[in-house]
Amino acid sequence: MKQTSFLQRVRDAGVVGEGGAGFPAHVKYDAQVETVIANGCECEPLLYTDQHIMVRHSDAIVTALKTVMAAMGAGRGIVAIKRKYADIARRLEAAIAGTGIELAQLDNFYPAGDEHVLVHELLGRAIPPLGLPKDVGAVVSNVGTLYSVSRAMNGQPVTHRVVTVTGEVARPSVLTVPVGTAAAECIEACGGPVVGDPVWVLGGPMMGRFVDDPEEMRRTVITKTGGGLIVLPRGHYLHRMATLTVHEMQKQAGAACIQCRYCTDLCPRHNIGHGFETHRVMRAFGGGVDTAMGVLQASMCSECGVCELFACPMRLSPRRINAMFKDKFKQEGLKYDGPREIVDSQSILNSFRKVPTARLAIKLDLLRYMEIHPEDGGELTPGSVRIPLHQHTGAPAVARVRPGEAVKAGDLIGEIPEGALGARVHASLTGTVTDVGSSVSIKGK
Repeated sequence: MKQTSFLQRVRDAGVVGEGGAGFPAHVKYDAQVETVIANGCECEPLLYTDQHIMVRHSDAIVTALKTVMAAMGAGRGIVAIKRKYADIARRLEAAIAGTGIELAQLDNFYPAGDEHVLVHELLGRAIPPLGLPKDVGAVVSNVGTLYSVSRAMNGQPVTHRVVTVTGEVARPSVLTVPVGTAAAECIEACGGPVVGDPVWVLGGPMMGRFVDDPEEMRRTVITKTGGGLIVLPRGHYLHRMATLTVHEMQKQAGAACIQCRYCTDLCPRHNIGHGFETHRVMRAFGGGVDTAMGVLQASMCSECGVCELFACPMRLSPRRINAMFKDKFKQEGLKYDGPREIVDSQSILNSFRKVPTARLAIKLDLLRYMEIHPEDGGELTPGSVRIPLHQHTGAPAVARVRPGEAVKAGDLIGEIPEGALGARVHASLTGTVTDVGSSVSIKGK
């Protein structure tokens, strides 16, 4: 298939990166690279979404990988998974037989699924700071994204999402739900919370977003990028860390940061050669110096959370501080213009500084949930959905329907604005449009 035809089908289907970033796939694939990597290294503790997809759709993933390779002129394809996925490995080995595609099995560490880390592990190449895999001749695509690509090749748009629902719920499960399904409805389908005063994590425990307001939770829906729902008791360690104020973080950084360098020494990006030193950001922040080059380094942070939730012996918040500065730089138009060279000497100890997922789970007080493998909850069909028009990187889609219109699942309801970066949005439920604003609400038949 010609690249233009391939990109058009991916664009038409509204495919975005399902690893969390939500970058429009038709833009990502518009390049020529040497290697395409299918990322099945689901490294967030407690999530089984990608594993679920690989078990059920390994052939489709491999077919899509071959299609992407052909479109991007790649001579090498790699499917990357965790070594512990023995059953998945057998399925993928059968799927790739005779294709020339490689199966790579990594140790169970966090964040193995970070594209910079993955490229370094598989290709021995370090992506430059603030760079992309294509800068070193590669592209990384989540296995969920590739499954959506396989459907796009058959004219099927993105309408559903696989979601892990776990933590303090009666029946931890993996569900397949229409995009726009209420998150609370997913939790109820799993028997509901088993704690009286829960909080919720949208995504994984390391990089997910906390919701502690029940009213906000009632408004929250599943998007194309939402692969996890975790229920935790209010006051859990992760909840306490997520709700620290900026004043509290600065006070702690100024009084308690001992400049031990653990945040820097265990930083995955630092350990592949990036000149990023989180402890310098902490020093500048604690001292109230927010314009120094040391603070501008925060732009390199991937926000993986290792520094904050594993490395720091004082339980400070380097990740959140880095994220705060990144937002401030964006608002003020500031850009990091310091060195972007790879420091090879930093990677010497990389293999000794990887964070084992089991140890991470213990540190986060999540081990009891890790011991529960979610059941297959099947497909959930809600009575209504509310589909956001902005669930991807770029500009919100422009609504193409009005209240009162009848729609079928798969119909286009949101178009990419002219000349903008964005993704199409489709109806995930057959029924009647009841409201149109920043989202499109549909009541099922």
